Amino acid sequence: MARPFDFGDITKTEAFRRQWSLCAHCGQNLADLFDHAHHVIPNQTGNISNPAHAFLRSVDNCVILCDMCHERVHQDGHYRLGAVAPPEYYPYSHGNQVQQHTLWVSQLNAQWRRMFPGRVR
Repeated sequence: MARPFDFGDITKTEAFRRQWSLCAHCGQNLADLFDHAHHVIPNQTGNISNPAHAFLRSVDNCVILCDMCHERVHQDGHYRLGAVAPPEYYPYSHGNQVQQHTLWVSQLNAQWRRMFPGRVR
């Protein structure tokens, strides 16, 4: 059963391409690895009745991680708790394009503040 903020296939493909097929955290090529679409701002924080929270399923909130990094970001497999790693944790969010990554980090941090004013990550 799909959850309200799950990523669609197009979103996952766009994120994969944006990252140049690299794991967003470790930079390893994902061509021969098992990978996961991951919510930077956790899907568990969303409220389906709030239209602003549709952002949670967007490509801007999606990074693709190798199996090992995905488990690590969820505190060794505690997936139901969500992950609280900030966007800075994903240096390969835009492949090797550092300026694009820096802009993305700034935009995601601003999105967090808009969605959850006063709430600390």
